[in-house]
Amino acid sequence: MQELIDRYCRFDRTGADGVRYQTITAVALVENGLLHKIPAAIVPFVRTGPLAIVCDAITRAIAADALDALLQQAGFDTVLFELAPSPGEELPNCDDATIDRVAALLATADFGFAIAVGAGTLNDLVKMAAHRRSIPYACVATAPSMNGFTSSIAAILSDGVKTTQPCTPPIAVFADPVILAAAPYRMIASGIGDLYSKPVSNADWRLAHRLLDQPHSSIVMEIVEAGSALLDGVAERLPARDLDAVAKLAGALMLSGLAMQAAGNSGPASGGEHLISHYIDMTSVAFGESHDFHGCQVAVGTIVTSRLYEYLAAQDPASFDIEARVAALPSWEEKSAAIDRDFGPLAPAVREHARKIHPTPEALRARLTRLRDNWDSIIADVSTTLRPSSELEAELISAQCPTRFPEIGVARERARRAVVLSRDIRARFTILHLAADLGLLEPFADLEMARAFG
Repeated sequence: MQELIDRYCRFDRTGADGVRYQTITAVALVENGLLHKIPAAIVPFVRTGPLAIVCDAITRAIAADALDALLQQAGFDTVLFELAPSPGEELPNCDDATIDRVAALLATADFGFAIAVGAGTLNDLVKMAAHRRSIPYACVATAPSMNGFTSSIAAILSDGVKTTQPCTPPIAVFADPVILAAAPYRMIASGIGDLYSKPVSNADWRLAHRLLDQPHSSIVMEIVEAGSALLDGVAERLPARDLDAVAKLAGALMLSGLAMQAAGNSGPASGGEHLISHYIDMTSVAFGESHDFHGCQVAVGTIVTSRLYEYLAAQDPASFDIEARVAALPSWEEKSAAIDRDFGPLAPAVREHARKIHPTPEALRARLTRLRDNWDSIIADVSTTLRPSSELEAELISAQCPTRFPEIGVARERARRAVVLSRDIRARFTILHLAADLGLLEPFADLEMARAFG
């Protein structure tokens, strides 16, 4: 497995499309008991100046104190920062204000390197803060909870909207399966949930390519498929915290992040299923509602969007009344008013994203005509990555990962809003957008609510 991961670190290949696909991350190591290897591994990348270690109270006890001692023994000048939650929070949140706090910590000395010790939130906080300070950073993972460790984006709650923002990826990532296997099990389930989104996220990536001529890369898909292959037989072994299964999960998470890094965006790993999760996150913060770990929410969104693809494939394209759908398209003024109604205080930030994806009548007519005229080819194309929703659900259940909204604490009306409204929060075309274009999203959402809630 490590040889496979190494193949896509410092990756550089030009595709038939003339695009150069690269990864910057030089080291992505998955190995039992690896903390003692970190000082030597980062030597080539550390600039002059002290080294900053950023953790929270939990990850300090798990690995940060031990790492700090090892680095000092190796001769590094270190400063350890324990990041406290903002007032009213139980744990630090990855939002603009907390990124500013971390960036301020990294400005307190002429740091030549930063290390995040934690999982998704701490990694994204340090990743973006180090990017703003123009210093290299590494991450020591403490839970296999998401695929962003090696990515070149950070998931940030910005002005109330969950966004993914580009930034410099880590130069190195270290994952010890022994540490990862000891994480709260819900975080392990979150990792497998995040990865099981790939069948539908890659279908969305292909769909946007076929209908909107957006870029798609077979080279990036090679990395995605390499990661997916590592997951064979892993899900059912995770509840026992099997070290080999946890190691393969970590390896697949690394490869998924490297695929995003090579693509230059999150398209290979994030589609409509992630929008559903992001909607849950942002409404949780804005309205004090419940939420779960990112990957657990993504797993639920994956089953929903997988079933939506099956619902779409069962349609008869001859029944599509394209002119009726164009006539039903709201003007931007009408759409903007609907966003005000549906998102309340989040509307100003949501509107900025929705405006970029709202089609003109001509654009809607063109893409629906393309869909109808190339129906068999497009359905066959997106189906190359899809798997039956029942199969995905069974494997997620074997990993004790949630697959339905009640299992992540989301009530019926909020769940319906997540399915119907989440497309407005991101300017990326997905199956949710296409279903809305065709007038199919709301009737499908009603079917899903009946399935999930009875």
